[in-house]
Amino acid sequence: MHAMAFSRAARGGVRGRRARWVAAALAAATLTPLGGMSATAAPAAPPDGEAASASVPVRTCPSASCRRIATGTGEPGSVAEDSTGKTLYVFDRSGSGSLWKVDTATGTKDPNPIATGLGHSDVVLADDHTAYLADYNDDHLWRVNLATGEKTKVADLLNPDGLALDGQGYAYVATAQANKTVYKVNLTTGKKEEVVVAPGSLSGLALDGRGGAYTFDFDNKVMYRVDLRTGDLTTVAKNLPAGTNGLALDGVGNLYAADYDNGIGILNRIRLSDGAVERAATGLGRPSDVRLRGDGSVLVSDRASGTIWHVTNLRGDGGGQPPPPGEAKVELHPVAYITAVPGNSAVPRVNVTNTGAKRIGNQDVRLKLGPEGVKWGFNVVYQDRDGRTVETTCRVVDGDPGTSLCKDVPLNLDPGQSVELRTEVGTSKALKPCDMPSITWTIAGTSAKSDWVMKNEDGSPSRC
Repeated sequence: MHAMAFSRAARGGVRGRRARWVAAALAAATLTPLGGMSATAAPAAPPDGEAASASVPVRTCPSASCRRIATGTGEPGSVAEDSTGKTLYVFDRSGSGSLWKVDTATGTKDPNPIATGLGHSDVVLADDHTAYLADYNDDHLWRVNLATGEKTKVADLLNPDGLALDGQGYAYVATAQANKTVYKVNLTTGKKEEVVVAPGSLSGLALDGRGGAYTFDFDNKVMYRVDLRTGDLTTVAKNLPAGTNGLALDGVGNLYAADYDNGIGILNRIRLSDGAVERAATGLGRPSDVRLRGDGSVLVSDRASGTIWHVTNLRGDGGGQPPPPGEAKVELHPVAYITAVPGNSAVPRVNVTNTGAKRIGNQDVRLKLGPEGVKWGFNVVYQDRDGRTVETTCRVVDGDPGTSLCKDVPLNLDPGQSVELRTEVGTSKALKPCDMPSITWTIAGTSAKSDWVMKNEDGSPSRC
């Protein structure tokens, strides 16, 4: 890769808005209704297996490796999936811009939108209750309550055209046209700060979990990696299609990107080690967004036919599946210096880091209480994502009231990423100052013990 450092120089002159892409002529084909809906499809695709390289075949749509999971979604500009994989949230660009809930299993769309008046937006979920949308038309970053549809303006941003959340309460936003800037936005206060001003208009943004973000400069047809600490830009790939958008990292060295403007609906795979580009899938109509699923496959939104596609087996290895539970690799680091007063609650915590080479989606978490004098509080594992609390309910197992299993905790960690988990336990008044109850966490075959020191009954530190 070629390093290209750019300072936060003054922007060039303001340019008027323009249509971002030129419409491609698409032939229509009849789509078999799914979940009672109908629409028109992209042109019929050739048989699955067209060669992209000597080792990985191209996935053609429709085929066994590329199927429609939802249709009739209007003009889907972006798509997001909840932690269970059972619900999709689809942003429809038509009209004033609306957000819809779709059942993943049936493809059925709710009769009414969750929220409207969202312009042309990119949707990202903070958790199963909250979505953020970058509205290109109206220059806003929105927060939407998925239960009530209430929308709140978080920040004003000129031409936002790429959005990602870091899980620590911040959004990173790439902007186009007159702005050409990557911003860091505090989701609580709305305060924004420049990370870098790029040479050209930016589209799409994906975080790598290692202090970097990938974004596409469609004026110069260049893919950059942005160092989020220094603002330095590194060229990852050159001479890409101008319609490149919808970026998704797979956690094993590849960046997937839709090519919106080619007329045959291409999903490209960009190898980050050397910038090589190869075709991963075709027949996707006018793809405008790509989202990685927990199993390593991708969802692609097709604005031409109102379809959400599910593309699997992208690397020719059975679907790019995440490691089975016995093969996921994690490190657990208990948070130290936890204390509690006898008779009150304690909140033991542990940091979980993905030390493997593949993304970790949902994982079971087993909890084992320590000696006598402690009991479950709410028997729930908590984690904070973008200022919101995500809860996973646990249940007592093995006939042992001191052992609980929390099924399918949504860790959603790319290699190198971490998240802090916590739970709440009750302590007995019979415990004495300096006693050290504990809880043992087990995730993906790795265990670690969190303990805490009991304080004096008045809350003062005990001399142990």
